Amino acid sequence: MTATDATDTRLEIEVWSDVLCPWCYIGDARLEAAIQDSPQADRIDVKIRTFQLDPDFPAEPTPVVDYLSAKKGLPVEQARQMEDQVADLARAEGLAYAPNHPVQNTLDMLRLVHLGNEHGVGWQYMTAMQAALFSGDPEAFAADTLVRLGTELGIPEDEIRDVLAGDRYADAVRAEHDEAIALGARGVPFTVLGRRLGIPGAVPTEAYGRAIAQAWEQVDA
Repeated sequence: MTATDATDTRLEIEVWSDVLCPWCYIGDARLEAAIQDSPQADRIDVKIRTFQLDPDFPAEPTPVVDYLSAKKGLPVEQARQMEDQVADLARAEGLAYAPNHPVQNTLDMLRLVHLGNEHGVGWQYMTAMQAALFSGDPEAFAADTLVRLGTELGIPEDEIRDVLAGDRYADAVRAEHDEAIALGARGVPFTVLGRRLGIPGAVPTEAYGRAIAQAWEQVDA
């Protein structure tokens, strides 16, 4: 491989994620930090992919502690303690986290991530939605909030509202879920580097860094 070829080589990192997944929120931040620390940071492309954890999630906002208690059959206090533990981990990464933030069905958000990908800002759209949700914004799922977050990234408002008014990209959300399962995912976050190296779950920043270095070794081999 020539020096010119090496300079032109790029690594694609694919991340399957759901907006309401706290481990995705934490893992995405750790991955981003690891990329920034990589000597090849300017030659890494991140592709966000969607994975809806619960298609039957309530259509109306529900406090996450109540949802976890009902979904997992836990006492409310135990569910609250679980959330407090995740909040501590998120804050350790410098992330805002309201322990009893509202949660809701994320299909519309995930469909908009696909729109964001068409404009080259899918990753940024996902992280903006996560920040609104986990900071406790009661309007995180509202159409006007999703429009505002998207237009701030340069996506035309009429395109966002057109997606929200129909079912565009719904099939794409389901297809990416099935693709992740076929690749071995059993949940999210699920990260694939160069279509060769898979990372299940939210690992420490250092582990993402080692995986990025290993992926570059395989690319350059």
